[in-house]
Amino acid sequence: MAAVLDSSDDAIFGIDGTGVVTRWNAGARDLFGYDEAEVVGGPVAVLFADHRRGEGEVLVQRALSGERVDRADSDISRTDGLVVPVSLTITPISAPQGRSVAVAVARDVSEQKLAAATLTENEERLRESEALAHTGAWLWDGQDLVQWSDGMYSIHGIDPLDFDDTLEAHFAVVQNEDRGAAEVEMLEAFAEARSFETEYRIQRPDHTSAWVHVRGEPILDALHRPQGMTGIYQDVSERRRAEADRRLLSEAHLRQRQAREINDEIVQRLVVAQLALDLGDSERAHIHLQSTLATARHLVTELLGAGPVQPGSLRRSAAAESI
Repeated sequence: MAAVLDSSDDAIFGIDGTGVVTRWNAGARDLFGYDEAEVVGGPVAVLFADHRRGEGEVLVQRALSGERVDRADSDISRTDGLVVPVSLTITPISAPQGRSVAVAVARDVSEQKLAAATLTENEERLRESEALAHTGAWLWDGQDLVQWSDGMYSIHGIDPLDFDDTLEAHFAVVQNEDRGAAEVEMLEAFAEARSFETEYRIQRPDHTSAWVHVRGEPILDALHRPQGMTGIYQDVSERRRAEADRRLLSEAHLRQRQAREINDEIVQRLVVAQLALDLGDSERAHIHLQSTLATARHLVTELLGAGPVQPGSLRRSAAAESI
């Protein structure tokens, strides 16, 4: 058994019912930096880092009470003072005379922790990069001074030397149809010390336009009074164009369905009229032809008049169901 323990790369050590270390393998020596003679006979609590010692003692007591502790996160303290994150498993063992003992296995998870932290950092950078795509930052002092970042100048197509850093200039780039609402949205949010979010159109010096998504946050003093605002712009023209394309496609599909339903309705009525003629009932055929003509006029009026015909609303009349 001793050979098995010593051949393991994991740190393995025994604990008696009083919380004293009883066994110590080579893996434990490598992880903690203590030789067997320095640890065996001493309290297991000293192996935990100071900030995790209380938690470590609780884990040991749980195991000595008969509960298996499986892969608990903890931190241990090496002999050189280095704190190392570990995954700790403590298994209770049945001993003669009903004594409580346990075996602990500690595995260094420094690399996993570092990898997880690196992944989190990379994900955060990716989110920031995505958020910064086609964006700019702005700052308003609550009076008349407005500062733009380089991204703002890029979105608006304005040379920094041509921007006079005023609130008037900030809103002068907004299209006339949207400017009033844009000003009200920001000024009301400032007065109420709250954030705001809106979208409107801007006009560039080269006469092109763009849709921008605007967010703003109030800058508050110690008494939570608004002193200014800061926020971001994002060019969302591509998203707006995609939404418009989807609407046009949806409308085209709607028209296609309407056309199919109109065609089906007219054809069905003409078939009924033809059947009446085939049966020698010219009077009934005439009635169905007149009904078909009236229905066609009605459907065309609906399509070109007050509103569109909704899919599924076109149904054969009861008169057309029989001949």
